[in-house]
Amino acid sequence: MNHKKIIFMGSSSISEKYLKSLLENNFKVIAVYTQPPRKKGRGMTITNSSIHDFAIKNKIPVLNPINFKSKESIREFKELDPDISIVMGYGLLLPKAIINIPRFGCINIHVSLLPRWRGASPIEHAIIFGDTKTGVSIFRIEEKLDSGPIIASSDINIKENISKEKLTTELYEIGNNLLIKSLPKIFNKEISFKKQDNSKATYAKKITSEFRKINFNNNVINVYNFIRAFSPNPAAWFTYNSERFKIIECSMEKCESIESAIINEKFHIGCINGKIIPKLIQREGKKVMKIEEFIKGFKFQINQKVNA
Repeated sequence: MNHKKIIFMGSSSISEKYLKSLLENNFKVIAVYTQPPRKKGRGMTITNSSIHDFAIKNKIPVLNPINFKSKESIREFKELDPDISIVMGYGLLLPKAIINIPRFGCINIHVSLLPRWRGASPIEHAIIFGDTKTGVSIFRIEEKLDSGPIIASSDINIKENISKEKLTTELYEIGNNLLIKSLPKIFNKEISFKKQDNSKATYAKKITSEFRKINFNNNVINVYNFIRAFSPNPAAWFTYNSERFKIIECSMEKCESIESAIINEKFHIGCINGKIIPKLIQREGKKVMKIEEFIKGFKFQINQKVNA
């Protein structure tokens, strides 16, 4: 069974864990597709994705097409003669010419309960919108975004105070288990595909830096959810005196308050029906600090507005 030839396609850090698990379970990965090296960090050094380096270390060929518009990139994929392609956090849409090549198709590991939160940022949107449940769906890729029939899925409750980072880890645990169990069933043609209900689809658009700006003129629960959705990285942010600050970790309290204002000497920030209580904060260009240390070295005025 494990002689089937797999192409793995991923660029996110979590995708590396899935690749590692496939190798540990003796699946035959013949190539890794990941996005081309990008400029990163303050020095804007051209850097490989972590999965790129991991694949090289494990002597797996790595391919970095910018897209699949060229005949060369399609020919290259076809010559690998894959039985299946597994996609997780790759970041590029696959055209029909690629989708149709593997014998068992291309499958995607998606961290939501499809058709809810199709798109680029399902974990963040699930937290932002206060969902109480999410999960992992493995589906067969079709041309329309995240719309293909479901191969397998598993759900998980979302804890009220969980961060994006911790939820991502929990979803990996169930997603990896789902993948390893599903592959033999796919190869043995034991899968009953379940069609998605397109009328129930919601979309999680790609997150931009501007999208992560905190609106404190909002209900405190919504603001709290928003901050957790990007914690600890890349983090939600606000401005004070034209300087940017990230809230890495916080708690909340329901109370009377002044929206979008620093309401006390502890740097609590008001919202509708409550306040946000920062625990870890990061000033632009500085290291992450506990709020107690931050307050000692930063001057601010009580009742002054943020994002002004």
